[in-house]
Amino acid sequence: QVVELCNQRRILVDLSHASKNTFWGAIEVHSSNVPPIVSHTGIQAVYDHWRNIDDDQIREIADRGGVIGIMYQGSFLTRSAFNCPRSCILDHAEHVIDLVGEDFVAIGTDYDGMIVPPVDLVDVTHHPLLVQDALDRGWSADRVRKMLGLNYLRVVKAARE
Repeated sequence: QVVELCNQRRILVDLSHASKNTFWGAIEVHSSNVPPIVSHTGIQAVYDHWRNIDDDQIREIADRGGVIGIMYQGSFLTRSAFNCPRSCILDHAEHVIDLVGEDFVAIGTDYDGMIVPPVDLVDVTHHPLLVQDALDRGWSADRVRKMLGLNYLRVVKAARE
């Protein structure tokens, strides 16, 4: 009922903290008129963690026009939570891109004081380094802009229409 009410009011439903059963239950009743999001998560195929989403979930979010934000919590990105490099964020993002395309991935920082971010991306002042890393991997400037915010803006616009 909550998902349906949010959809009626054009409120984005964030499935970041949903278990797999809750994710699929929410998707089952989710309107096709409002894209669902996963605002901050890791990708299970890159690093197997109970909190990360799998390829079927990624495809479902993309098929519905949503967006997946890559989390900065080191323990969701790699085995070495306290020694996680920022490159892990791009590894997770690239899996989404390879699977469903560049229109469905974003950064999902979750800088809320409760996470252990990559050792070389401790706050937003280090984002230019992440951008340079993406460019060094051969990402186009358009792809970088999509990841940094344009994909989220597309989803917000779709929810408001």
